[in-house]
Amino acid sequence: MLWAWISLFIRSGLILSAANLLCRSSREKLGPSYRYRLIAAGFLLLLFWPVLSAFLPEIALPIWPHHSGGIVTITQTLRSFEGAAPNSPPGNRPLLFWALGVFLSLLPICTGYARMRAVIAAASPIQDENWRDLLARECERLRLCRKPELLVAEHDIVPLTFGLIRPRILLPAGCAEWDASQKRMVLLHELMHIRRGDLRWQVFANVVTALWWFQPLCWLNRRLLRQESEEACDEWVLLSGIRPSEYAAQLLSFARQFGAQRFGKFTVTTAMVRRGDLEGRFRAILNAKLPPKACAFPVFKVLLLIVLAISASAVTIFSGQNEFQGGHVMKRTVISGLLASAGLTAATIGGSVLDPNGAAISNAQAFLYNPDTGAQQEVTTTADGKFTFQSLPAGSYILRIQKPGFAALYREFTVKPDSDIQRGLVLGSAGAAPASNAAGVQETNGQAIRVGGEFEQAKLIYKVQPVYPPSAKAAGIQGRVTLDVTISKDGVPEDIQVISSPSDDLTQSALEAVRQWRYSSTLLNGQPVAVAAQVNVNYTLLK
Repeated sequence: MLWAWISLFIRSGLILSAANLLCRSSREKLGPSYRYRLIAAGFLLLLFWPVLSAFLPEIALPIWPHHSGGIVTITQTLRSFEGAAPNSPPGNRPLLFWALGVFLSLLPICTGYARMRAVIAAASPIQDENWRDLLARECERLRLCRKPELLVAEHDIVPLTFGLIRPRILLPAGCAEWDASQKRMVLLHELMHIRRGDLRWQVFANVVTALWWFQPLCWLNRRLLRQESEEACDEWVLLSGIRPSEYAAQLLSFARQFGAQRFGKFTVTTAMVRRGDLEGRFRAILNAKLPPKACAFPVFKVLLLIVLAISASAVTIFSGQNEFQGGHVMKRTVISGLLASAGLTAATIGGSVLDPNGAAISNAQAFLYNPDTGAQQEVTTTADGKFTFQSLPAGSYILRIQKPGFAALYREFTVKPDSDIQRGLVLGSAGAAPASNAAGVQETNGQAIRVGGEFEQAKLIYKVQPVYPPSAKAAGIQGRVTLDVTISKDGVPEDIQVISSPSDDLTQSALEAVRQWRYSSTLLNGQPVAVAAQVNVNYTLLK
């Protein structure tokens, strides 16, 4: 799970940093509208990037192996041809932590919206005919089909625009005393925000930032998007014939008059003055070149961003010890989530828990853990030793069954949306090796059967090296973990049974690695078939 979060952080950082660098590199040659589109494209790609990761093919790139204080060797024996979680699994803690961050990030938006609604409700429509005539003329010049509503606040407030569907321009109480030039500057600036749809894009960027709150570049690009939005509207005011020095002086006057108020910091408005943005805006206004292509769409650079997003989605970088950027982890997670949300999955894992004599074991704890998502479920066996996990999304699961007086049992399953896996599981006495399946094991979605004939042996084409657990190193635990692996026709380990293991930590390490292996298809008489193999993972401490 840790590698999945590291993967998210690195890949999203590549997309956002590229958008930021392309924007800043265009500052001297192109206008703010161009740069604004680059940052907005970065946020849009970031939102859809997980979907790209789910459906694009994977490209695996190896890097230098990472060496630890122990040696892990692997042997694999083809046994026959045929046609679990850690002691304290993290469960949903990473997802709950992420959800808490999303809630705290969205809280200022929601509270700001509520406060702004109260301010708008207390405001009154403007009665000044000069304001109304000016609004009509400028809306016609900007070809705005629907005129925004002009409101006057009960007290002095920085001029701002509010409302995604029904935009309203809020003016301070003393706006009737402004001269014609001041009125035109303010109206031009706010109307340009409406024409460009800046408020919608900024709310969109705020939501994406809340979802990716753990990525600092999201917060940086959100501020840059807001800054480029203001500079783009400033540029339009200047193109309308307002002198740069006069406009800068008006902004400075607003900053002195309204700068202490917090209304300009609302994330649901486009305020004309924000203290943190003024220095850059003054510099841009007084040195404005007004490039003729300021509003052109940055096609070439957006295409570069798309190519980078596709590369970040498809490429998987791994080392000899573990996966560095788990592309296929996100692929399985996103596809499983989509299937589950659409109600297209009904996978089931269940069975019976027995003691070595074949008697049912009741009140045993069964834990099912998805290492890709961190989701965990727990049930207790019934009086006849039965347990069932239903409505599971497709993916990999590690099952752990334990009861005082018995040795813990681990199994790994890879389920499809329609899988119905039933197992008879035997718990050995405490200190004994895990037992094999009891008689009468059944898998209703297609059990493997022994066959004969000419075959072509499966080859391991992708291997994640098991990591020597630090806790096992510290305790001086070493030895061999023996796994019985059923490999599907597609070369995916679908059912991993622990035959023997010196400790639960080494069991977890071996299961986490082997479940990610991929094989070439095994051919029997030219047709792909399932294959059962025994894998030995040897953990040896260096002396």
